Amino acid sequence: MSVDLSKLVTLRFEKNVGTPDRVFRLLSGAALTGVGWYFGWPMWAALITTVLGVMWMATGVLSKCSIYYLLGYSTCPLSGERRA
Repeated sequence: MSVDLSKLVTLRFEKNVGTPDRVFRLLSGAALTGVGWYFGWPMWAALITTVLGVMWMATGVLSKCSIYYLLGYSTCPLSGERRA
């Protein structure tokens, strides 16, 4: 499988994150976003976990994961089959 870098950068590739995967990403991303602030971690650590959590939730909201695209993998049933 060849990777089209213009699609990767602009997120114009097909959806590749299915519903159970999306729910997991949204819930775990929300937890990751708040964990540093809740436990009183140093500011830099809380900011890093917040950024990572927001990025993780964005993959759930958009149903597009760049890493899945690079690996040629999908958990989305739109294509009718998993590409593993």
